[in-house]
Amino acid sequence: MCEVVHSQIKLRLPRHATSKDIMAYHSAAPQQARPPLPVARVEAIPRDTSPHYYLDSVIFKVQDRVFKVPRYHFEHNSEIFAATFTLPTAVDAEAEGQSDANPFVLEGVSSVDFHRLLKVLYPLDVPQILSTSKDEWLSVLKLSTLWRFLDARDLAIKHITDRGLGSVEAILLSRQYEVAQWLRTGYTDLARCEEGISLEDAEKIGWETTVRLYQTREAAIKNFRIQGHRYDSYSYENRFQHADVEGTFREDFRRAEAASAAYARETSLVIRD
Repeated sequence: MCEVVHSQIKLRLPRHATSKDIMAYHSAAPQQARPPLPVARVEAIPRDTSPHYYLDSVIFKVQDRVFKVPRYHFEHNSEIFAATFTLPTAVDAEAEGQSDANPFVLEGVSSVDFHRLLKVLYPLDVPQILSTSKDEWLSVLKLSTLWRFLDARDLAIKHITDRGLGSVEAILLSRQYEVAQWLRTGYTDLARCEEGISLEDAEKIGWETTVRLYQTREAAIKNFRIQGHRYDSYSYENRFQHADVEGTFREDFRRAEAASAAYARETSLVIRD
C-alpha cells in the first residue's frame, strides 16, 4: 500500500492502482493541488527461452471434438496451415485457435482421421508410430496429402507399402492420393497374374483399364508362342511375366509421376531456426 495525505484527509491506495482506485482517489481528495499518484515500477523478468522447445499451442475443433496441440508442425511443415496462420485477424478480435471458446474449426474432416494424424505428428510415446496400423496410416496419408504435410505423407507411403497392398487397392489409392509407384505396381501385378481380372475388380478399376490390361496379356501370349517356348508347366505359368506394361501404360505413368512430383521433398516448405 502507499499513503497520500491531502490536508486532513489521508488516503491509502494499492501499490498497483486500478481505474476504480484512481476514481475513488479523485473523489475523496480536495480539488486543490492533488499530487500525482505513485506509479509502481514493474521489474522485467529476464528469461532465456529455447529457440526450439518454447512452443505455442493451437486449439482445433474437428466434428464435436476439441484438440489442443503445439502449432509447430502445422506452422512449419504444412504449406496450407503456414499460409492460413498468417492471415490477419480483425482489430481487437481473438485469433482463432487461441481458446476453447474460439477454436480453429476444421470442416469436412473426420475426428478419427485427425487423431491418427496427430499420433504421427506428436507421438505420446516412442513405440507408438511402430504400432500404427495400416488403416491408421491411410488416415495419415489422407490428411497429409490434403494439407501437404510432406514428411508425414512420405512416412505414410513407406509404412503402407511395407504392410502390403493388393493390386486393385494399389491402383485405387494411387489415383486417390497421387502415388505413382502404386499405380505401376498395381497395373503390373494385374497384367502378369495367372488368375486374370475378376468382374468385381474390373468394375473398381474401370472397364477401359481392364481392356487395356487384357490386350497387354494377349500380346504377351502371342510373344510367348512366336518365341517358340516349350509348353512345359514352368514356361506356361510364366507366359505373362514379360507383358509390356510400360509400353501400354506409358502415358498413364507419366501423368501419375508428374502429379506425384508435386509432393516431392524439394518442393516442401521447411523452416528451420
